[in-house]
Amino acid sequence: MESGGDAHEHDLRDAAIAVWREWLVVVHKPRRLAMVKERDELRKTTSRANANLAAGHDFSLALRHDGNIACWGLNDNGEAPPDGTQGDFIMVDAGLSHTLALQRNGSIACWGFNYDGQAPPDGIQGDFVAIAAGSYHTLAIRRDGSIACWGNNGSGQAPPDGIQGDFVMVAAGSSHSLAPQRDGNIACWGRNAHGQAPRDGIQGDFVAIAAGFNHSLALQRDGNIASWGLNSYGQAPPDGIQGDFVAIAAGAFHSLALRRDGSIACWGDNDNGEAPTPEDDDYATLSANFPLMTDLHIV
Repeated sequence: MESGGDAHEHDLRDAAIAVWREWLVVVHKPRRLAMVKERDELRKTTSRANANLAAGHDFSLALRHDGNIACWGLNDNGEAPPDGTQGDFIMVDAGLSHTLALQRNGSIACWGFNYDGQAPPDGIQGDFVAIAAGSYHTLAIRRDGSIACWGNNGSGQAPPDGIQGDFVMVAAGSSHSLAPQRDGNIACWGRNAHGQAPRDGIQGDFVAIAAGFNHSLALQRDGNIASWGLNSYGQAPPDGIQGDFVAIAAGAFHSLALRRDGSIACWGDNDNGEAPTPEDDDYATLSANFPLMTDLHIV
């Protein structure tokens, strides 16, 4: 039989538990849901933001809110007209000296250097949902998941018949190409002299990719990064990079990754200060298009 003191103690405990449960339901759960929603919205916003910026070898592009594109920098091949390009665009990307822009209707506008047919002036008609520009080749994902390729195919990076599959994103390096499939595995094709595009692809649960000059990066669902290909400057360590990352970018010989806390990790060639240890810790986006292009990918 409980004493009056024990009963009172149990009543206090039960009351405390009730208050704690109420706090979990009324305060903590909504706060947690709000944090998750805010994080997801930030990811979406950041992803959209990065689809709106692109950097080629010596020029830059930005997609305006009205769908037009602003261009600046070198324009020797018409890749960055000073007056910009008018249209209803939703995505832009830059190759070495050519530009791609995805229109809202799914067709692609192209301008700039077209020696290898990477930027046909009449554009490419189709129902595309994503684009990627390599040095001298171009890739685009159709709504059905297959990939169309055009431009230089000297290393098999842009087969004229395209690539069949159920792909969800695409990246173009100097002479190699990458595309994750819906199951998370990555298909690779093109130049593989340094192991940057293994013919059997890369198995894993990947959510983002980036292609450098001769190296490749892939972000795993757990936040770690896999890397393969040329590692002459430490840009693609065979054991990958451990961390809690949400975005990756690959330059010519360096690599970047955005952590969940907003800080950036850099590794690889730093001869020009392109891969230092950043002091700022509140970044929302990054790009590593130097001196050749690569896509930035946010998940």
